[in-house]
Amino acid sequence: MTRCLALLFAVTTAHMAVAEQLVFEGRIEASDRAVLSSRLNGVVAEILFEGGDHVKAGQPLIRLDPTDVALALEMTEARLAEAQARLDGAARRTARQEEMLDRGVAADATVGPARTERAMAEAAVALAEAERRRAALDLERAIIRAPITGLISPPAVAVGTFLEAEVAPPLATIITLDPAVVAYQAPYAERLASLEATGSRTVAELLETVRVKLRLPGDRIYPGEASPHAASPEVDAETGTVTVWARFPNPDALLRPGMAVMVLSEIGQTEVAQ
Repeated sequence: MTRCLALLFAVTTAHMAVAEQLVFEGRIEASDRAVLSSRLNGVVAEILFEGGDHVKAGQPLIRLDPTDVALALEMTEARLAEAQARLDGAARRTARQEEMLDRGVAADATVGPARTERAMAEAAVALAEAERRRAALDLERAIIRAPITGLISPPAVAVGTFLEAEVAPPLATIITLDPAVVAYQAPYAERLASLEATGSRTVAELLETVRVKLRLPGDRIYPGEASPHAASPEVDAETGTVTVWARFPNPDALLRPGMAVMVLSEIGQTEVAQ
């Protein structure tokens, strides 16, 4: 549970300069998280990562056996070639019928069926092209890529595992550690009091004046500071607090999700007329 450990107000004679210092219990969260999944049924042929690896968005991580999808692509290409040949023939026959109609040696009744045949052939080509695009997409999906950049967990499958796209569990989890996010609970009543003391009109405006530092286990102060970028839209009915989030640069991955820290929060000095 969040504990407010210190509160300090400094008052000058001509103006009121507020420097509110608070200490909260916080916890580190990943700034982004994604699960690795397959959108294609298939057998795992190769795993290209190990747990703890830093992966980049788009990087190949798992290869499925492409034999079936490659064959399906070849079949769709053959059907497309057949449909295109039928369309070419239908177009030639229609052109001949229309030419004969113009010369007065053919009736409308013979041109109509030719045009219908050509339209059906065009539709067949469009369908074959769509099937080919779908087969090509399936072949691309035989390579499962990282959806985001971050650190990846150990693989949850092994080579030879058959994956069913609709029911397969997550294959791995990727978390983004840079930046890292600290979450802490702040008493909302005190935030309302700070609004009046600082002259801020909204909580969002108040957060812009807040500077946050972190005290790590062992009383080490984390280098750098941040401003909160978001607060929860609701007040916790039991604790009377709102959750506040702040992003910290974390190039060395020193801050890890789940890590407990102390949040040193200070509202910057703002002069308010008496």
